[in-house]
Parts: sequence; structure tokens; C-alpha cells
Amino acid sequence: MRIFEMKSEMHRHVRTPAKYFRSRLLFLILWLLTAVSCQEVENPVPVWRVYLNLDLAFEDKELKAVPAYKTYTIKDVNLAQGESIGYGGVLVVHNMFGEYKAFDLSCPYETSQDVLVEVDDEVLYAVCPVCGTKYDVGTGNGAPNGKSRHSLRIYNVIQNGNKLVVTN
Repeated sequence: MRIFEMKSEMHRHVRTPAKYFRSRLLFLILWLLTAVSCQEVENPVPVWRVYLNLDLAFEDKELKAVPAYKTYTIKDVNLAQGESIGYGGVLVVHNMFGEYKAFDLSCPYETSQDVLVEVDDEVLYAVCPVCGTKYDVGTGNGAPNGKSRHSLRIYNVIQNGNKLVVTN
């Protein structure tokens, strides 16, 4: 009886090709699930067309100060010239580094065209009046501090002399 017990105990530790394959397959499946779950979720603010042509010499001259900001909503754009303002509007910031940055005005946590962020007096943060999340606009990355996991949607800004073009 003792020999039989030893043989059965030895068989428990022997790895057959099928067991080896199953363990590798299980490892691969778990690794893939982990990799997929770690991916960043898309910004919930819908991607709507943005095109603004700004003139720093006239209508938008207040943006030349450092720091400065200006918001553009549907009432501020010239639709006849093809201008568009994204989902909730556009926030253009001239930050403390002298860079122009642009963001969508919609809070990614609230994801509503009616809930627009408001810029603080120091032009460092845009704050959602509903959820209270503060977004870093002073450095230009729109990173959240609060309920939201997403940054403000960032738009491209191209400067050519006294002209700024904001697009996505």
C-alpha cells in the first residue's frame, strides 16, 4: 500500500503537456484582462468640431495680457465664417508661461452643455460650479482635482503674429 501512495503522490507533481498549456493559457488570459482594464477611458465630452479665428490686435486683445483668459460660446462666434465652438464652448488661456492653451468649457464629470467651468481670478484653475472639480488651466494640461477622472478636452492653438487659430 505504501508503494501505491508514493506513486500517486508522484503523479500529482508531474506536469503533463495539457496542464502546462492550460496554466500558460490562464496566465495569458489574466494578463490580457489586466492590460485592457488599465487603459484610459475616453474623455466623456463629445468630440465636436472646433474652429476659431482670433485676432489679438482687435476683438481678442485682452488675451495678450499674462495671465489672461476668454470664453467663447455660441453667441460669441460667427457661424457664417465657419467658426464653431466644440461641445460646450471654448476657453482660451494665455498662461503664466506665455503659452496659449484652449479647452472645452464643458465639465467632463457632468458632461452637459449647460454646465460650464468658470476660471478663477488667478487664471490657474477652471472650476465646475456643479461638481466642484478644479481643472489646472494655468499649466495648460487641464488636469482634474476633484470628482472627475478626466482632464478638460484640450484643443490645438496655432499662433501666427497677432492671430490665433483654435482647432481640434
